[in-house]
Amino acid sequence: MANKKRSNKGGRGGKMSILAVVLILLIVVAAVVVYFVKPDLYHKFIGLGEHTWGEYTVVTDGDCGHDGLKKHTCSVCEQTEEIVIPATGEHTFDGEVCTVCGYDKSSPEGDLAGVQSSGLSIHFIKFDNDKAGDSVLIKCGNTEVLIDAGSNQSSATTIKAYIDPYVTDKTLEYVIATHADQDHIAGLVGTSAGSTYNGVLYSYNIGTIIRFDKSNKEVETAKGNRTLYGKFLDSVDYAVANKGATAYTASQCWYERDGAKKTYYLDSENKVSMNILYNYYYENNSSDENNYSVCMLLSQEISADNYKHYLFTGDLEREGEERLVQNNTLPEVELFKAGHHGSPTSSNDCLLSVIKPKYVAVCCCAGTDEYTDTKANQFPSQAFIDRVAPYTDYVFCTNMISDNADGYQPMNGNIVFYVDGTKLKFYCSNNTTKLKDTEWFKSNRTCPTAWS
Repeated sequence: MANKKRSNKGGRGGKMSILAVVLILLIVVAAVVVYFVKPDLYHKFIGLGEHTWGEYTVVTDGDCGHDGLKKHTCSVCEQTEEIVIPATGEHTFDGEVCTVCGYDKSSPEGDLAGVQSSGLSIHFIKFDNDKAGDSVLIKCGNTEVLIDAGSNQSSATTIKAYIDPYVTDKTLEYVIATHADQDHIAGLVGTSAGSTYNGVLYSYNIGTIIRFDKSNKEVETAKGNRTLYGKFLDSVDYAVANKGATAYTASQCWYERDGAKKTYYLDSENKVSMNILYNYYYENNSSDENNYSVCMLLSQEISADNYKHYLFTGDLEREGEERLVQNNTLPEVELFKAGHHGSPTSSNDCLLSVIKPKYVAVCCCAGTDEYTDTKANQFPSQAFIDRVAPYTDYVFCTNMISDNADGYQPMNGNIVFYVDGTKLKFYCSNNTTKLKDTEWFKSNRTCPTAWS
C-alpha cells in the first residue's frame, strides 16, 4: 500500500504566523526607536510633539498708537505663528493730537493705553487665517468673559496669545459658547499632542460656562470617533472636573434653575451686567444650527438715567431674530456684533429697527469664498450692508482676503471698544478705517444711499 503524504499546511501556517508576529514586533520596535532618535519625523508627518520655533522676525513695527506684528516658524513642520507687538501707548501730544501716530483725544478713536486703563473693554479678536469665526473678550476690571473661540482648532494659540495680557490671573470668570459650529467652539477644544489638548477650556481656570441648549450635530462619527462637537462636550466636562468650572445651559440661566442666573454682574458695584436673553430655540428645534445661539445683552450703568448696551447674538438667523424681539425688551445699543459674520440671512430689519446700533463689529474675513462663490453673499454681504447702513457707518471688520502668500490680511485687525469716562471709544490694531472707506469695499460692494 502506498504511503500517504503528510500535510505540511499546519506547520507552514504556524511558521507564517510566527513570522508575522516577529515582523510586527520589529516594526513596533523600529517605530519606537525612530520616535526617540528622530522625533522630528513624527512631528512633521503626524503632528506629534512640540514645535521647534525659530527666531521671531518683525513683520510690522508698532508705535505708540498701533500694534506691530512678529512671527516665527517651526523648523520642522513649517507652521507659522504670529504674535502681536502691543502699541506702547506713550503718545507725544501737540495739543489734542499725537505727533507720532495721530491719535486725537477728542475723537471717538481711542488708543491702546486707553484700552488698558479702561474699566470696561470689548475685544473682537482677529484670527490668523482666511476663515470666518467669533471670539470676543469682555474685560471689566479683573473679570473676564470670553464669548466663543473660533475659527478652527489651531486658533486656540492665537486666542490665548491675545487674551493672556488681559487674563493676568489665568482665570476666565465666564465662557459663553453660543452654538456648536466649528467657527465658534473649535478654539475651546484646541489641537492635541497625543491626548493633551491646548484649547481655552484646558488652559485656564474657569468660573462659569454658559452653553447652548441644543444641537443637530452628532457626537461621534460612523466609526466611533469623537466629532468636534463631541470633543467640545469633553472639554466642558474637563473644565468642570479639573478647572473649577460650573456649566449651565442658556435656558437654565433664563429660568434660573440649578443655581444658574439670568443676570450676572461683572463688577462689585453691580453697574455692569451680563444678561442672558430668551431665545425661542433654547427649547425648540430648528433645522438651522445658528438659531440655537446663546444671546446676551451687556449693560453698563453710567449714571442713574444713562445706560450703555452692547448686544451679542451669535449666528442667530431671521427666525431667531424675530422671536428674540418678540420675547425680550431690547434697548437701543451702542454696539452690535454683526449676526453670523455679516451674512445675508442675519442682522435683519426686524432686529436692527429696534436696537438701532451706533457701532457694528463684523468678525469675518471679508471676501472669503469659504461658504459661497456668489460675491454679493460673501461676508460682509451686500444685503447686510444695505440693512445696517441707515443706522450707522461705523462698521468694522477684522480680516480680509489678500493676494499675499497667506491669502489674507487684517482689515481693521483686532477691534476694541472701551469706555473712557462716559464716552465709548474704539481702537483697532491695524487701522480705524470704516468699512465703507476701504479699497475692498469700493471694489466689491455697491455703496448704499445712506453711506453716499
